[in-house]
Amino acid sequence: RSISNLTRTQTSALIVLVDEGRELDNKEIKERGGPALDGTNSKELEELGLVETNRSRRIHSHRLTEKGRQVALGLKASESHRKSSQKSPRKTSQKSPRTTSQPPPPLAPAVDLTTGQIQALVVLMAEARELTNEEFRRLAGSALTGKDNEKLNKLGLVDTDRTQRPYSHELTDKGWRLLRELPATLPPRGGGSAIQSLFTLLRNVYRAMDRLPISPAEFFKQATEAIVYEPPMMAPNDDVEERIRSAYEALPKSADGWVGLADLRDHLRDLDRAAVDTTLRAMARQPGVRIIPVANSKSLQPRDRVAALRLGDEDNHVLWIGVS
Repeated sequence: RSISNLTRTQTSALIVLVDEGRELDNKEIKERGGPALDGTNSKELEELGLVETNRSRRIHSHRLTEKGRQVALGLKASESHRKSSQKSPRKTSQKSPRTTSQPPPPLAPAVDLTTGQIQALVVLMAEARELTNEEFRRLAGSALTGKDNEKLNKLGLVDTDRTQRPYSHELTDKGWRLLRELPATLPPRGGGSAIQSLFTLLRNVYRAMDRLPISPAEFFKQATEAIVYEPPMMAPNDDVEERIRSAYEALPKSADGWVGLADLRDHLRDLDRAAVDTTLRAMARQPGVRIIPVANSKSLQPRDRVAALRLGDEDNHVLWIGVS
């Protein structure tokens, strides 16, 4: 069995595991509304590298691998779209209901970082590239050195290249994720109005990204060449879904039948991206169509990130079409 052909039992169990974010035994999975993961279902998920199973106890327990977590997030997004598409529209009354403003949700506790460490992460995010200490001094007023550099490295938020001087620094995937979650936390104490203003700015920047939708890495990406806008042209009398399916059949595929969205977009460059995205989102709710993220985000090329399709709160990079 391939990732694109998981059973309903396997899919449900993966979603329960990714929701809990920890190892669960079969009893706990069932208590959370999922099916017990045993026999062939468990063995196939292990062979696919999605789950690791502990059989040392009477009740077997399971935990997701990193590949399994990525696949489960994609399955969860697809499941959410499927359920939302099945909901019948509500009948609207003639009178408009009175709306009341809701208070914002309470903020989570502050992260264990100093103001200077947070500012260093924000500078790396805003530049979206590797920065030397000389560039740090020019952009932030000081280099990333000493205890600040040591802690950010230890937490896995920043990679530092010490093979040459001046040292250079770059955000890791974990660093990008922390920055995405940062506005939902309290600012660190002692930062004053400047750090509070920075958190306010980040909250509104991310709100704009969610409307686009676009990932922070893509939003802040440095332009390598001048961008010339050309209005997209739609092929006359062309059905977008038919073009997508034809392109999928024509393009080279992985062993499991996956096609990268970057290759798909190259094949459909004459079509309006908004029209392609709308159609892909509709197709993702159809039987026999899967659109998910890649398991190893570090393997992504810049063109893969640009071509990603936002579903739920995840960027998705590959497409699979089977028999509907």
